[in-house]
Amino acid sequence: MGIIEKTASTLMKRAVKKYLHLKPTQKSLPTAPNERALLLYIHIPFCLTLCPYCSFHKFRFDESSAKRYFELLHQEMRMVHALGYRFDSIYFGGGTTTILPHQLGETIDLAKSLFAIREVSCESDPAHLNDLENADLHGKIDRLSIGIQSFNDRHLQKIGRYKKFGSGDEQYEKVSAVMGDFPIVNIDMIYNYPDQSEEELHREIDTILKLRPPQVTFYPLMYAPGIRDNLSKRWGALSDAKEVKLYRIIMERMREVYTQRSAWAWSLEREGIIDEYVIERSEYVGIGSGAFSFIDDTLYANTFSLPIYAKRISKGQLPITHATTFPERAIRQYRMMVELFGLRSSNEHLWIESTLLRICGMYNQEHLNERGIHLFSVMMREFYNGMDYVRETMRTNLTKEDGLIRD
Repeated sequence: MGIIEKTASTLMKRAVKKYLHLKPTQKSLPTAPNERALLLYIHIPFCLTLCPYCSFHKFRFDESSAKRYFELLHQEMRMVHALGYRFDSIYFGGGTTTILPHQLGETIDLAKSLFAIREVSCESDPAHLNDLENADLHGKIDRLSIGIQSFNDRHLQKIGRYKKFGSGDEQYEKVSAVMGDFPIVNIDMIYNYPDQSEEELHREIDTILKLRPPQVTFYPLMYAPGIRDNLSKRWGALSDAKEVKLYRIIMERMREVYTQRSAWAWSLEREGIIDEYVIERSEYVGIGSGAFSFIDDTLYANTFSLPIYAKRISKGQLPITHATTFPERAIRQYRMMVELFGLRSSNEHLWIESTLLRICGMYNQEHLNERGIHLFSVMMREFYNGMDYVRETMRTNLTKEDGLIRD
């Protein structure tokens, strides 16, 4: 990684430390500021088993709690509707969003009855693909994102997914079987494992080019701040220099068949929905425990405790417990970052930042070149590490009982 990328990484780390400090609040979502349709993010915080590297908000699955949670989630959706918010797109994140497929289908139906929903994106793991078939979710999910992470059995064993989801060959067959059932199937892949060789990455890409899913997302392996030391000891330290080399291989190989749509996402089509919803949606509303909303200049966070979530919703209160407000320039810088991460011309005319990018040789004419694209991959990685820190802070004092709803 060059000096410019290292400097950008350092500056982004400082920025997230400065701005991403959520404090307890009595604020709640304001009434909808206008009639513009936003994205609705819905969080499902349950998993059958917990992956050691995953920093997202989740609890071990308890069926009665999960069923009650979906009921409360529907109440929260109606509360947001009453505030005048309008949505045309939904993104389900987790956790394992498909852990109760029947309830997932009911949630989609409710959202479509309240809002003019045009597209629904949903995450899944390989183990729950058959459940989607049995629940007859065809026609309800427009984009299904499947967390594969690797087709390499050695890497799957190291990160604890081999026993959970099967071998790389088994996962290949599972994805292949559902690709015709949903308009867009995306597979999520991780690269830059500590001991991953260039040859192994080439074989991963060979597998992808043979499978040809409509979309592919490559994430650099990220250790959340709270587990970084532990995973570094168990798996090995992450290498920025190797990440650059592997990223170049991904860009060179994927363009043989795919169109790059963001720094991390590739698509067989030049248009259509992609994984990183923050690129197109500078504002959004999140419902569910651990969900975030960003409206105007404020980031809101729902409680990460399920009992508190249940109590607030049952009282007719939105479950927001923390918030932070950003200065205007920081918001403009963030929007510029996500727009360029999405390989778009930025609408934020920040003269200093734009001039520095050009002086540093990140543009070819009016478009980011390969180095510029990788620069924003690095910056987005640090931003997500900052959000990992926020989630860890919100979960600090949680106990096993915070993952259960007992009426």
